Amino acid sequence: MFLRMLNQVAPEAYSIHENQLISIYVYSSGQQAEKGLKDFEEKTAAATVVPHSKYRIANVLLFYVAGPALKDERVEKVAEGLLVTK
Repeated sequence: MFLRMLNQVAPEAYSIHENQLISIYVYSSGQQAEKGLKDFEEKTAAATVVPHSKYRIANVLLFYVAGPALKDERVEKVAEGLLVTK
């Protein structure tokens, strides 16, 4: 799910040690990013989605997928830091 197009935007995806994934969607505006988030919610409403963290920062959507034992707190801190400084 985290590699699919959302609101007509394909993500840049990065793997960390094969068991963590970061997907970054960059939109032309914050409004388009919000539409991308709604698109994600609609596409996953009836699905079982693996645990993940999601962030909307201005015109960017960021999804971080990792099992609870594998989460890297540095990724979480960077994303949360961007939320504060946007």
